[in-house]
Amino acid sequence: MSRNKLLFVAALAASVYTWPGTAAADLATGLSACQSGDYATALKELKPLVDTGDIGATNTLAVMYAHGRGVAKDPARAVSLYRIAAEAGNVDAQFNLATMYSSGTGVTKSLETAATWFRKAADGGDATSQRMLGIMYFDGLGVAKDRAIAATWFRKGADGGDVTAQRRMGEMYAYGQGIPKDEAAGSEQLGKAAAGGDAIAQFEYGWMLANGIGIPKDQAASTGWWRKSADQGNAGAQFGMGTLYEYGTGVGKDAKEAAQWYRLAADQGHATAQNNLGTLYERGLGVRQDPLEAARLYELSARQGDGDAQRNLARLYRDGVGVRADAVVAYAWLNLAASANEPNSNALAEREQVASRLSREQIVEGQRLSREWKPGQALGKSKLKPVPVAELAPPTVQMIQASFTGRFPARPEAQPGVTTCNTRCENSTCYRTYDSGRQVEYQARQKWNPITNRFDWDAGTC
Repeated sequence: MSRNKLLFVAALAASVYTWPGTAAADLATGLSACQSGDYATALKELKPLVDTGDIGATNTLAVMYAHGRGVAKDPARAVSLYRIAAEAGNVDAQFNLATMYSSGTGVTKSLETAATWFRKAADGGDATSQRMLGIMYFDGLGVAKDRAIAATWFRKGADGGDVTAQRRMGEMYAYGQGIPKDEAAGSEQLGKAAAGGDAIAQFEYGWMLANGIGIPKDQAASTGWWRKSADQGNAGAQFGMGTLYEYGTGVGKDAKEAAQWYRLAADQGHATAQNNLGTLYERGLGVRQDPLEAARLYELSARQGDGDAQRNLARLYRDGVGVRADAVVAYAWLNLAASANEPNSNALAEREQVASRLSREQIVEGQRLSREWKPGQALGKSKLKPVPVAELAPPTVQMIQASFTGRFPARPEAQPGVTTCNTRCENSTCYRTYDSGRQVEYQARQKWNPITNRFDWDAGTC
């Protein structure tokens, strides 16, 4: 039974020693009734014990009030009862009270107070509380951020058998987060968590096996762990299974099977799976060829900032496949794809090809659309009439050459011991001249501007 649910068995173990004879039998009867859903009997048996101070019965009655089991749901009453049992030293009640404070249920939210109660339960040996305290130190929630201390608590939770703590400990070792990097120790902890059923650990352990990181490479074992994780609904593993079947890595190449796995991950919002499934629909591999569905999937992924999907969606707008052809919108998406966190390698050249056929007005409009776009949202509406690229006049060699004339700024004066430069940017494309005379063309990155509440292009420093 999950720790953050009814905890009846733990409450029983914490209470029997306090009430010998008939009282212990009454408590056991009440807990058994609660577990079976006979809340009327549970309330009848537990309430007299609560009135006489039994802390296990008090914690269990609090759980009933917290979840509305056999009584009207009353989080505030639950907090009051949890506090009585927690202050009396009941570890389960300390954990439960901490969760109420961390979520602000029945009490004013206070991560600081939550950390205090998690610490009490953790000091009492509760592995789940040790893991929760580790998370709070890892992220700086209610306590000062300290990943070395987080590792200490994760390690205790892991040693206590908490599979999520084992996974978090494995991740800290594998990536060197707050502790020295040790991939072998990381794979060991992730393997324990994977065997314990943690879906994320199964995916990560499978990845380490596939790449031979901290453990000998074993593609067959990797595939097995990914399948276990994917069957539990992990989107990353579902995407991974899709790639294995699409490219025939460790399994028979099967585009239809790949599409099925990609679809499961795409339905959970996995951006790369959405893009890859869109490609299968565009090409008719493993699924019916459907440019409309391809465009829909590319759009979902592009809104999340996936550079490949932004480039793919731009191609459809450029060519009028699955969407109404619009050169300006194509330019805007290519502009974003070229400056994404993981830029598409073809986007820059394709953007320049489209730009060479656009008027200045069209380029300015495309730049506005990409500048004002926000992740998670659709691209804004163009103010110009949609025009297919094919209908635009092809550029002449002179026009192409002229468009680049004078873009590099003047060479700055050299300063002893300092590298100086002059930079000029046209939307995301920047031209920089160094004091040495070297000239560089590069792509600026997107950077959130909290003042204007939008992304701006960040040209960086010399």
